[in-house]
Amino acid sequence: MEPFFQFIFGFDEFFVELKAKAVIETLTDTSLEGIDGQMNTVSDLKRVFEAIVESLRTVDFFEPRKCVWLRNTNLFASTSPAITEAGQDAVDKWLHFLKQLPSETYFFISASTVDKRTKLFKIIQSLAACTELEEAEQGSRLRALIETLSRQYAVTMDPDATEAFIQKLNGHPRMMSNEFEKLACFNNFRGTITRDCVLGNTPTVPNDEFFEPVEAFYAGDFKRYLQSLGNHCLLHKEVRSVLSALQNRNRLLLQIAYLQQKHAVTSCDKQSLVSVEPRFREFFSPIGAKNSFCLFSQNPWYVSRLKTHFPYEILLQLQMDFVEVFDQLLKAPKNTYLIMENLARKTFARLKNPQKKLTL
Repeated sequence: MEPFFQFIFGFDEFFVELKAKAVIETLTDTSLEGIDGQMNTVSDLKRVFEAIVESLRTVDFFEPRKCVWLRNTNLFASTSPAITEAGQDAVDKWLHFLKQLPSETYFFISASTVDKRTKLFKIIQSLAACTELEEAEQGSRLRALIETLSRQYAVTMDPDATEAFIQKLNGHPRMMSNEFEKLACFNNFRGTITRDCVLGNTPTVPNDEFFEPVEAFYAGDFKRYLQSLGNHCLLHKEVRSVLSALQNRNRLLLQIAYLQQKHAVTSCDKQSLVSVEPRFREFFSPIGAKNSFCLFSQNPWYVSRLKTHFPYEILLQLQMDFVEVFDQLLKAPKNTYLIMENLARKTFARLKNPQKKLTL
């Protein structure tokens, strides 16, 4: 039997609500009453508390048991009215009631904005059976969601397509649910969704990694690069974050090129990286936290998919170009798009006129 008082919280609102629904669905012969948990003022706080108390005290006429669900609440946020002096009295009365919950009545709280330092959080944690959906497990939850959607729409998705799908939508599960149906429809609800299908039919959600311009740049796709750069400039006033992402990618590609020219690896899969690490680790930064200065600190699956048409000579030249571009951005902050466009034009022109081969 499920505990009568449960507190489900975590990093992402979508998965927190999904988890709460899954648990509630196991409660047979139970009626459900949902209460919106958003509150911005002390008046909102009191109104929500009154609704909870009234619902928990009211017996359902048709079902032997009742479940009350406080959904998507910001009660435990650092900006919650519950932490104010004016709201403290209402909180104390509510907690006193919760300690004497009516028997045979389930009470669920779901929250995705939680400050674990607050006194209220610690009290609820001591009263309820708690389930936390940790941020570290978000990646596995996203992939599990894609597998579920694949079964639902009778399609499959390539591993490359899966990674592109997650990155383009910045890991937003609710958007992923909506966009997956579109991709399945494009595939006539059969077969396999490919990476090209994802790139061509999925919008890019702005994020800190700036996936689209970087992918387009190193794929040598000038048109796609300019389009994604323009989309970025519509939302942001600066492009230094894009430049930083390009630099991070370039460092990794240079390290891959070094290993390939030394004939240490032909492909950077997990087995190859593990086999050459003892021999080459002294040439890289210390292997500790994940960083772009050390190829061996990266996820092998991610590294194996870092591809570019640029030879080593161009990658090396880019390191110097990035320094020049950074200086230009500081001097002419209003010409960001033009500066980044010129960077691509100059780089792609070098592909048509390759320089003398360099020896590593």
